[in-house]
Amino acid sequence: MTFFVELLLPRGLEAQFGQPAARACPESPCDRKAMLRGLFMGCGSVNAPSARYHLELVLPTHGWATKLAVLMQEQGMRAGVTERAGHQLLYLKDGDSIVRMLSLMGASRAVMEFENVRVVREVSGQVNRRLNFETANIDKTIGSAMRQVSAIDQLERLGRLPELSPALREVAQARRANPELNLAELAARMRLSKSAVNHRLRRLVETAEGRSDDGEEAPPGLSAARNGHDGVPVQREVAALGRRLA
Repeated sequence: MTFFVELLLPRGLEAQFGQPAARACPESPCDRKAMLRGLFMGCGSVNAPSARYHLELVLPTHGWATKLAVLMQEQGMRAGVTERAGHQLLYLKDGDSIVRMLSLMGASRAVMEFENVRVVREVSGQVNRRLNFETANIDKTIGSAMRQVSAIDQLERLGRLPELSPALREVAQARRANPELNLAELAARMRLSKSAVNHRLRRLVETAEGRSDDGEEAPPGLSAARNGHDGVPVQREVAALGRRLA
């Protein structure tokens, strides 16, 4: 709900409000603070920080908007000017500038409330980003591990696992015993470098997918490892491992 209230000025003040901004703007810092406070009370608004950061002043002329934007920028605020419905709009869209503006006007209580909400909002955003990052890493780890376990089981069923080198058999045994570990944890468990473990696991998967060590095609049955054990999709095994870890 919005209300528009029009107040008539005393005749002695009409000339002051009709002056250009360059002449009407006071020089004294305390007078400028009072002017900003009065302008905000008369034609300003600020959003609740829980929604978005936005403070604006609706001004009658472009000269006033430009002059006030310069004053705000001198105080370290990033102010913008635009036009809306025939009026000049001066706005601030970042939290630090809004806090500085409220402080400059002497709105100490509003600053405290604004900062409290902003801290909660920023912490919540950081937690959500961290959670999404960790979830993506877990999904990637589980998916890679199950593809590798599927390839190892396929090689064993086709009798190819004993034919591999001791290094590949060692990493195959370690991966089957620890499907929940990521690459770094598996490498630490085996006391090897990440690159060495990653290279051996990649060799196992490539062999199971139909490429032997010399680049030739492996027996036809090995290509089925791409889809998991006996044609069961790898996604189903990933889901099963996810339930185990949960």
